[in-house]
Amino acid sequence: ASDVYKRQYLNKEVVNMKSDDFRCKNCGGMMRFDPKSGNLKCENCGTEEELPKNFTNKRHGINNYENRIKNQITEGKTIVECSSCGATIEMDTFETSQKCPYCDSNIVLSERAVAVLEPDGMKPFLIDKKEVGQLFSEWIKKRWFAPNVLKTLYQSGKVTGIYLPYWSFDTDADSEYTAEGGIDRTETYEEDGKIKTRIVTDWYFVRGNVQNEFENVIMRASRTLKDSLLKSLGGFNVDDTIDFASGYLSGYNSEIFKVPMRQGYEESKQIMENRIYNTISSDVLRKYDRVRNIRFDVYWSNEYYRLLLLPVYSMSYSFNGKSYQVLINGESGIMVGEYPKSAVKIAFAVIAAIIVVAAIIYYLYK
Repeated sequence: ASDVYKRQYLNKEVVNMKSDDFRCKNCGGMMRFDPKSGNLKCENCGTEEELPKNFTNKRHGINNYENRIKNQITEGKTIVECSSCGATIEMDTFETSQKCPYCDSNIVLSERAVAVLEPDGMKPFLIDKKEVGQLFSEWIKKRWFAPNVLKTLYQSGKVTGIYLPYWSFDTDADSEYTAEGGIDRTETYEEDGKIKTRIVTDWYFVRGNVQNEFENVIMRASRTLKDSLLKSLGGFNVDDTIDFASGYLSGYNSEIFKVPMRQGYEESKQIMENRIYNTISSDVLRKYDRVRNIRFDVYWSNEYYRLLLLPVYSMSYSFNGKSYQVLINGESGIMVGEYPKSAVKIAFAVIAAIIVVAAIIYYLYK
């Protein structure tokens, strides 16, 4: 199709952006990142090409964020031409890599990956896509109420490996607090002619100060996958991130961040404030038996951020006309997801519970 036609096609943008397809220098086959070797590996002849593995913990002051933003982008679709087969492919404006649906070539837009804000580090996939099937099988077996047929629904073609953008924050918190500390004492009283005892709590006003140092508090910077699943996916070890290199994206999808840093920072403070609350509670309980009505003000200092790319597998499947999503931590293999509940299994569980309760009552009162 001509450029004029493509420009008119659904009013989408046409770009002439160089795409790295990572061809094998030995046979010309596709080179994809291999989690087991940590290198690019040819799918045809097995030739490997070593990727840089420079560890980094570079970070930036919160107030330097706006100065480091290179470009602003708007949501939409971009049409990219595959350098292997010449097909025109729609990519979300925030996508930086995917596979060509026509020839299975890698499309890695290295320029776009750093066009808005260069990633400060990344964690490569450690879990191979071939392992996901076994992980899913083990996971679904532990979902007792899931229909048995789900064990056969796994399809490797429905699994997508994605480098998701995350914000990582370091900061210090100095908190002034007030609370009430309670001291328990035993009190005797008379009831129905008998002397009994009870625990009474005397409450006292308390004030104090606590300090917290937070490191590597990560918050998702993507809106692609369900937030509820991402929050329960489990953390990543971001103490030993490596420098960003586009070769790690080969064979995987990747994204530019959609959640602005300052929004992510404010959301991360909710996590930090929960920890501050627990610190205050522990501080009061050093001298008191109980604590209540905690209030505090925080002074934040030494505030830093990092933009990281972290590995996540996403798979979806349909059952009885409804779609379900499962996520796998590409570093640890932790799996979380949605699944249908079998009405038959639930009914059996309810009946079994009723029988057990009835048996206990029978033996207690016979």
